[in-house]
Amino acid sequence: MIGKIPRMPHIRQVDPGDEIAALRQQLLFAFHIVEMLGQPSGMGSHLTARKPGADTFFFHVHNFGFGEVTPDLIHEADFELNVLSGENVDVNPTLHIHTQIYSARPDITCILHTHAKHVTALSALGQNIEVITQSGARLHNECVLFDEDDGVSLGKGPGAAMARALEQKSCMVLKNHGLLTAAASIPAAVILADTMEKEAEMLLMAKAAGALVPPSAEGSQRTKEYLFNEKAFGRGWTYLMRRLALRRPDIMNM
Repeated sequence: MIGKIPRMPHIRQVDPGDEIAALRQQLLFAFHIVEMLGQPSGMGSHLTARKPGADTFFFHVHNFGFGEVTPDLIHEADFELNVLSGENVDVNPTLHIHTQIYSARPDITCILHTHAKHVTALSALGQNIEVITQSGARLHNECVLFDEDDGVSLGKGPGAAMARALEQKSCMVLKNHGLLTAAASIPAAVILADTMEKEAEMLLMAKAAGALVPPSAEGSQRTKEYLFNEKAFGRGWTYLMRRLALRRPDIMNM
């Protein structure tokens, strides 16, 4: 008899009742999955997570790349960017992008920003992502182009503007800059960013080849309902975890 098919790789076990330990572990995996997907952006990207509705969040020490993150580089800060754990911990001053979105959106528990190559190229044309493939339909009516400010986001002002522009959506194309996702889970934020980069690549290729023939709004909405939910994100996450386990087995036991 065939037993249950394992979908998740073996990982270091944490106390099931310790929500913070589980969150930190999943965040650690997310840093390395984004690196694996080719969106590390050197030291300019940021990825944070929090418990639902919390007024603190977890981040990685500034000036370390995603592929370098270890558990000791993940710390907690409040919405004034005061570090609440560790000593002499550098926090990225642009993380007020995250604090302002978290403040405006209690439903959001994870925010990811990268300088993904194809999204950044599309943003340099002043264009938002247009859904042209079935796989990209989870982005249907989900992406916002932010072109109000194209300078470095210091202070709370730029982050507050992004939060207003995002409204209740999950994905943002940042003009001349990159992408941002804000989601109800870490897997959703990571998978949405991957979908954005892949759809931007397809869009640039299609535009170079000729006139676009996008799918119907009805078809895209129906496909989005199938792809844009925690069950679908969970399935995608287990696939990414299996890939990470093959590439970086050491991360599974950190």
